[in-house]
This record gives sequence, structure tokens and C-alpha cells, in this order.
Amino acid sequence: MNPFVYQRYCEDESFCDRKEEFRQLDYILKSNKENILLYSKRKIGKTSLVKEYFKTLDKKDYFYFYFDIFNSTCYVDFVKIIYKNIAFTLVQKYGIKYQLLKDIFFRVDFTAIIKDDKILFTPNLNSYNFEELINDIYKGLDRLCSEYNKSIIIAFDEFQEIANFLEPSVYKTFFKYIFQNQEFRYIFTGFKKQVLCDLFNKKSSPLYNRAVCIELKAIDKMIFYDFVNNKLQNRLPFEIFDRLYLKTEGESKLIQEVCYHIYCFLSSNQNKQLNSEIVDNICNSLLESKSEYFKLLLNELSIPQKIALKAVALNNGIELYKKENLFNLHVTKSSLNTAIRRLYKNDIIDKEDQKYYITNKCFDLWCKKEFI
Repeated sequence: MNPFVYQRYCEDESFCDRKEEFRQLDYILKSNKENILLYSKRKIGKTSLVKEYFKTLDKKDYFYFYFDIFNSTCYVDFVKIIYKNIAFTLVQKYGIKYQLLKDIFFRVDFTAIIKDDKILFTPNLNSYNFEELINDIYKGLDRLCSEYNKSIIIAFDEFQEIANFLEPSVYKTFFKYIFQNQEFRYIFTGFKKQVLCDLFNKKSSPLYNRAVCIELKAIDKMIFYDFVNNKLQNRLPFEIFDRLYLKTEGESKLIQEVCYHIYCFLSSNQNKQLNSEIVDNICNSLLESKSEYFKLLLNELSIPQKIALKAVALNNGIELYKKENLFNLHVTKSSLNTAIRRLYKNDIIDKEDQKYYITNKCFDLWCKKEFI
């Protein structure tokens, strides 16, 4: 069985060592009793880190809940995700869990369904008033804490989305409730650094000074190499991995995906030695396999946006408005600026330290290959 995972979050044996990060989360949440804002570029491993960290918590002392709000389009989606994942996470048997949910929540009924041989509880709301629902959720969590004498740690993944689907007056109501219980701790994660920093660092924000900010970096190169090389039975020369790490900027998902295909190659060619040419061919084949999808992404962009994307790819995100670049791209500064703002708003590009970059690293590599 291929040991590399890239189509879902990494767990257990597929999860690469993050012991130092675990210690940091432990210290802030337990010793300092503070909340955490965890941000990074996409596909670095935030979700895997949080979910694997939760597995280290003592179930006798903690309840932990993970809410991915990326696909929420309104507050109804938002509260349903919370109800649904609380029900999913509770480990009691069916009958006990069903009664427990009835005992702690009063603005929702649950329907049990079987999916993939698992019993899931679907929430049916009895109210569409946001404050009533969020009040019901937090009173229910309070009852859960009292009943079992445990603390609660809650992770809100892709937290930057909250500003897109909750109106300011609504999310202020939400923030009013989340910090009422002193036994609750939060991990807020996301990839849009500027949006998240505005939420937590602006004095006018209800989240001001409510979390310790941590930027999750790429996995240490040597730690990642040892992890990968071990799974490849020590057949991966370090210099090849070093090139791959540099090319992908340490993006965990993409490295796992390339290594998945390297593993397939080595399994079919037991007597062959890996070299740079073989790995380059694997990477090129990977980009080619995604070509049709990436062309569809390009076709959804306007001509000015395509030019802006080309500018970012060819200039590594810097000095986009130099006269020479504008001349070569046949674009005005105003048109390029408008297109850049649109790409940024749609999460196709982001900005860090005055440098723009394409958020999907694989798409970035494909664009550089196509535009050169």
C-alpha cells in the first residue's frame, strides 16, 4: 500500500513529525490558557496538525471539536456545521448519544442516518434566529462541560471565511458568546494572513487581543527528508529531495503527491536508482495530468486577469508595475492593478512581505511552465 497521502489530510503513519508544534500548542492552550490563531500558506498542513494534536489530548479531561467552515455560505450553514460535528465527535453509543443531544440542545432535532457504515446525526433546526441558535449551542456545550467535568477545545478551520458569510452585526453576536465560558479554548486557522490579522489585531475588532498568533511554517527540510526517505526504503538521494523541497517551497501536500508517484515508480522498477531526470519527469507528468483542469481555471478569468496571473508567475510576484514589465505584457498599470485586486479577492493569489504568489503551488508551477 502506498504510504503517501495527498487527497485527504494526513493522519497517523502518513503524518510527518510536528512534535515541536504540538508542544507549542500544548503550552499556549493548557499552561497559558490562551487561544491560538494559526495561519500559513495553503497546503502546509494546518488541518492535519490540528486533527493530530487533538489525538494527543487526554479524553478524560477534554472534549475537542473541529469545525471546517470553508463551505459555509450563510449563518444557517455555519450553525449546522457546529451541531453536526459536535454530534459526530461525541463517542457515546447511538442510544446514549441521541439522548445526550436531546438533553443539551433545545433549538434542534437530530435525524440519524447511516453513511459508509457509520451512524451520522443530521441537525434539523427549530429556529432560524442566529442568536437563539448560537445561544443554544453554547449553553449545550456548558451543560456538556458540567455533566462530564471536562474542558473544551474548539478548532475553527478556514476562519477567514467568517467575514464573507456573517454580516458584521451577526458575527459580533457570535463573538459575544464564544468567550463567555473560561474553560473553552480556541484554535482559529486560515490562510489569508491579512484578513485574519485584521480580525485579531485591530482594536475595533471584537477579537482584538483574543489569541496568540502563530505562523505555521513548512516542515523542517531534514525532518521531512527523513520521513520521506524512510517510506521510500532509503532510495531517495538527499540532493533530489532538496531540489524538490526548494521547487515546491516545502508545500506538504505537493511533496506528498510527488512522493506518491515516486513510490509507484520504485515499486515497478526495483533495480533502478532514482536520479534528477526521473523525478523531473514525474513532476512534469504530474503537471500534465492537471493541465486540463488548470486550463479550465484560466478560461474562467478575464483577459486582464490572465495577464495579471502571468505577471505574477513570470516575475515571482515582485516589481509587477515596472515600466518594462507593463510594456512586455501590453497592459496599463491601472488595468493590471484592478486585475490583481480581483485575483486576490478570489483567493487565486495572495500577498506576503510585498510579494504576490499564486496560492495553489501546483498551479503556480504549471503557469510558469506554460507562460515561459
